[in-house]
Amino acid sequence: MSRFNWAPSAYRLLDGLFCIYKPVGVPVHKVIHSLKVNLCRDLNALPCYEHEIVLGQQPVMENLSTKSLSLRTDTSAVTDWSEHRLVLGDRYEDSDFNIHFVDGLSKNSTGVLVMSVGRFGRQSLEMVAMSKFLRVYHVKGQLGYATDDFTPTGHFLERTSFKHVSHSKLSRLCAAAQAAHTRQMYSLHGVNPDSQAAYEMAAKGIIRPRERRTMPVLYSVKCIDFQPPNFTLEIHSINETCTYLRQLVHDLALKLKSTAVCTGIRRLRYGHFDIDRALLRQHWHLDQIVDNIHGNMDLLDADKLFVGSGSEAFEGKNQRCLTDSDKGFDSEGGKLSPLSAGDVTGLSAGDDKRYSVDNHCERDNNDSHGHAFMDLSKTNESNDLTNSVYGKNLSSSEKNDPVQSGRAKNTETSAAEFSCEKQIDKPKS
Repeated sequence: MSRFNWAPSAYRLLDGLFCIYKPVGVPVHKVIHSLKVNLCRDLNALPCYEHEIVLGQQPVMENLSTKSLSLRTDTSAVTDWSEHRLVLGDRYEDSDFNIHFVDGLSKNSTGVLVMSVGRFGRQSLEMVAMSKFLRVYHVKGQLGYATDDFTPTGHFLERTSFKHVSHSKLSRLCAAAQAAHTRQMYSLHGVNPDSQAAYEMAAKGIIRPRERRTMPVLYSVKCIDFQPPNFTLEIHSINETCTYLRQLVHDLALKLKSTAVCTGIRRLRYGHFDIDRALLRQHWHLDQIVDNIHGNMDLLDADKLFVGSGSEAFEGKNQRCLTDSDKGFDSEGGKLSPLSAGDVTGLSAGDDKRYSVDNHCERDNNDSHGHAFMDLSKTNESNDLTNSVYGKNLSSSEKNDPVQSGRAKNTETSAAEFSCEKQIDKPKS
């Protein structure tokens, strides 16, 4: 029984953000359809019209007045059926609700899904998307075999051994994958990791990508459960998709000389929206959705939306300039390489297209598969530059350091003097 007694007033309250818990095996478009059907049924069950005649309220009365030869109609006994509910029909239909979502989940995934209804809800959802909130996942995998789409229901490819895989080996590999994304995190924001600006941004919080649509960035990868052949990873990331997370499990297993498939993906948190705020399927009704919209209004404050480096996207929205990451270069002028597993695992790197995430759909079927690792050799370019005696191969940090630059010049001068002395001392033939 709904607590509302007037449908138009309840309909006006459906304007904002709400959070649901998506079940497994249900695609997002069917979730939206179920929400619209439930809202229409709940609203149409309430009084919808001002002069509405409720079903069964006034029975039909027959005119039995026969005082004269001519049969006259008694107007007081005739009921106006133009305002009857069966004549007017339902007031609300599916097209009356504009429901959108951000960073959707695939059919076989489950977890928190942020959605909006109404005009204000759509605007709030766009702000949430531009804030680039951190997402937390629990990804389950199973060692021992591989499929073509990295899921247990895919086409079977091969079976491998996994007895040599241990929890410590998997944890070390997860730490390596996390470290490989660290430098990419600075590059996608367009800042030099050795600069003062990078230090100040890191002190405020995590460094988010400057643009909304970038390749996935992993901020934390941990193995929280290992019971061979099953294991569970806790992943903190931004701009990821379910396809990328499934291939991450596959790439980690290949690095361990084995194979694995992803058996489940569960989103625990999307920014400030966690499981405690999410509505279960039995609660997808009018009263619960209105309460959830009202309870999420505190998450639309400026201090919670514009967090960390994400606030810069709103400050420069109207005065946007082309950054190094937009041009395809990193902060030091080098080419911005996509995250590739080929250079680390020795496998084929696959498609090198940049991974993009749409605001309102999950492109698992059309997206190119992302990769879990990047080229670690590019992160150590400055370490590979040796300081020759002539001082021609100085790194960027040494060029800015007057002490190192002076030492290189002195070394070059002494080397030149030594060469001249060798030429003078050389006997004439």
